[in-house]
Amino acid sequence: MMKENIYTLFVGFRKLGEFKSILEAKKFAQSSNLAGVFNLIGEYYRDSWYVFKSEVKDNEN
Repeated sequence: MMKENIYTLFVGFRKLGEFKSILEAKKFAQSSNLAGVFNLIGEYYRDSWYVFKSEVKDNEN
């Protein structure tokens, strides 16, 4: 039986959730309206990117 991959998404040190696919996690990150360093970590997978405050949709600041 094959083990299901789980990807954990963080912004800074704050855990945002666990996802079954990379695409699902990245869509969640984009819709979160958060800025900062995003880290997506899975078994044999790691991705990081930065979102500036000016890039966040519906930014009220």
